[in-house]
Amino acid sequence: MNARQRFWTVSALVCGCAVGSWSALADDGFYVGAAAVASLYDATYDKTVDNTGATNASMLLAGQRVSARDSDDRVTTDLGLVAGYRGSVGVLFYSIEGDWTTHQGKLSSHLEGSGVTSGRNQVGENWPEDWSLAKDKSYGLTFRIGGRVPILNTRGYVLAGVRRIEADFRRSYTGCLMTSLCEPQEFETGVEFFDENFNAFSTGAGIEQQFDRVTVRAELRYVIHGSSAQLALFNDLGVRVPTSLEASEIGLGASLLWAL
Repeated sequence: MNARQRFWTVSALVCGCAVGSWSALADDGFYVGAAAVASLYDATYDKTVDNTGATNASMLLAGQRVSARDSDDRVTTDLGLVAGYRGSVGVLFYSIEGDWTTHQGKLSSHLEGSGVTSGRNQVGENWPEDWSLAKDKSYGLTFRIGGRVPILNTRGYVLAGVRRIEADFRRSYTGCLMTSLCEPQEFETGVEFFDENFNAFSTGAGIEQQFDRVTVRAELRYVIHGSSAQLALFNDLGVRVPTSLEASEIGLGASLLWAL
């Protein structure tokens, strides 16, 4: 069973227990709180070198597209502030919550590239790259609905939400920028930085326990970041290099909430 299958299995168990026997819940009202999350963050980096343009200068791969792919996953940590409103409908409770979160940790890997020479760094080849992706900050809106879980003597819920995630993407390369084949001493290096914005969607499940006006919450969440695209143009060489990133994460978090 892979990570995504385990996520949906746990979510279904929490949801099923809550549906099984709901009872009266806590008072309605506004609340504030703090949250901490540990996430398994993963991303896939796709890069294509397009040599199909009429002015392409590649002596090796003119008229061809050369693709390469790399991926990485790491554990990252998040700290955030939350504020929301909890209401009830019969034996169900619901909440609408906004949050602002900062992130620590980054992905970092090496794209091997693709081509016909041993170094894969002549014009038209897919040059090797060192790349990294780091979440910076995010903010989101989450809706939860749930009820009491009798076997745990607590409350369970499922959730869905949307997030805006700001991230920093960096890549560096060494390659030939001449119309003829380069000797090793003629290769040039470059570094590029991108500010990426992901429109993400989150789903998950959790449990919470109330102690007077304080509520402790544990939550499992899956966040689909979606994709972002970049484009590098080497007009003097007739080469286009479109790239893309796809990211997601599975996180386990805890929150401390105070009723106002």
